[in-house]
Amino acid sequence: MTHVPVTHITSDAERARRYAVLREAMAGAGMDAFVICSRGDEFVRGRVQYVSDIFQWAGRGFVVLPMKGEATFVVDPLWGTGYAMQGMWLNDYRQPDDAGTEIGAVLSDHGLATGTIGIVGLADITSVADYNSMKSALPNANWVDATDLFDDVRAIKSQEEIDSTIETGNIMRRVFNALEAEIRPGVQEVDVLSEAHRLARQLGCMEGIALMGRAPFSCFSPGTRGVIEKDDVMVIDLEWGGPLGYWVEVRRVYSFKPPNDEQKAFWEMRVESFEACVQAMKAGEDSDTVLDARDRVYDKYGYDARDSNSYTAHGIGIDSLEPPWVPGKRRIMEENMMINLHPAIGGFSDPETGARLGGISIADNVLVGPDGGTRMVDQTDEWIVLDA
Repeated sequence: MTHVPVTHITSDAERARRYAVLREAMAGAGMDAFVICSRGDEFVRGRVQYVSDIFQWAGRGFVVLPMKGEATFVVDPLWGTGYAMQGMWLNDYRQPDDAGTEIGAVLSDHGLATGTIGIVGLADITSVADYNSMKSALPNANWVDATDLFDDVRAIKSQEEIDSTIETGNIMRRVFNALEAEIRPGVQEVDVLSEAHRLARQLGCMEGIALMGRAPFSCFSPGTRGVIEKDDVMVIDLEWGGPLGYWVEVRRVYSFKPPNDEQKAFWEMRVESFEACVQAMKAGEDSDTVLDARDRVYDKYGYDARDSNSYTAHGIGIDSLEPPWVPGKRRIMEENMMINLHPAIGGFSDPETGARLGGISIADNVLVGPDGGTRMVDQTDEWIVLDA
């Protein structure tokens, strides 16, 4: 088989570290093995990638990680084993007709037919069919949910993971800088965002999205055939997994003339609230303190996002969405958690004002520290005025 160069390969030391901390958590919870479930999308594929360097674009995949012995990758026929084997972390790759039955056989070979098996993904993505098949294969095993246990381990980033995130951030800066030459009156939105995709892929990113919002703001889109005009305010959001698999989301605001007084005041409020949220990202604090910091600033200026269930922040790493979710999945923040921040906004008493201003916003990755967060991509925020 032709060997395909794979960029998202972790070091031997990092591989050993991950297995060690996961097995420590496994032992502490009285489990004998993990069955780590994934599917080919940016929200949950990272669980399998974390323990195998397998990047899966489609289908369902599983890694069986026992307390002792080697791990095994099991995959449905939609995806197959060819590309998975290029990472060369594991030695056992299987493509059965029925994944659950095969997982049962793997566990039985490890002497765990009556063991306690933690299913990573049971809380959110494991299919009923796969779960029933696993239970039928090993009816005397004790099957338990291990989703949060696993996700809480990988939420704490190693220095290698932090460095991989920095690499993705550097690429996003290059893409944004290049896009400034593409954003001009008369150009279609889709053409600007297509260039973002081309550049990100050319610079080694695995997968991602490029979105744009223009006033009047209703949503961010992957690019319409609408033509950019001289009076427009444009907000571009880039969310990409870099060559080593680690995601960042960054947002920048552009126009062809300086912001007017109303826009400037709203932008300065957004900057202030963002900085307050970054400073709230302290190890030992509840993740919802980020919402408290956001709301203290909003209250000063007459805005309110308390009724919004849109994420103001969320964990980010090999997956673009990891715990904590703010609001939604609370955690005590720990040093070296990586969190993406994009404070939700609400409280527009006048819908027309919301349409003019609501999309003007900021996003960046933030690393939790003992005294507050550290931004990973843009150290300061600038409303960028381009030549028309």
